[in-house]
Amino acid sequence: MLPAAMKGLGLALLAALLCSAPAHGLWCQDCTLTTNSSHCTPKQCQPSDTVCASVRITDPSSSRKDHSVNKMCASSCDFVKRHFFSDYLMGFINSGILKVDVDCCEKDVCNGVALAGRGSWALAAGLLLSLGPTLLWAGP
Repeated sequence: MLPAAMKGLGLALLAALLCSAPAHGLWCQDCTLTTNSSHCTPKQCQPSDTVCASVRITDPSSSRKDHSVNKMCASSCDFVKRHFFSDYLMGFINSGILKVDVDCCEKDVCNGVALAGRGSWALAAGLLLSLGPTLLWAGP
């Protein structure tokens, strides 16, 4: 039989192991002011980031429907909205010159291109293919 101190230490270690979260961070698509979402790349977020964000800025008056896309990691969706709906941009938004759409999500690479009809295996394969050269270069 184990002494009481050993039992207490064992229980504390077991509780720490059971309560600890895996050390893996969120991954999001990342790009700035691109017109083509396929130019975005996966990026591992900082531990303080909890959402992936996608911001689409369009010119509703343009016959070509010009737009730019920003995708990023963020600490919150409110933070992204505050940044993109700043006083500077609000003048353009209120006058109808710009339209800004912000979408946020909380899963890995959820701010990527439309995933309609794709399963999680396709998402995993895409992430692996985009990270493949880096993983091969890093070696064992």
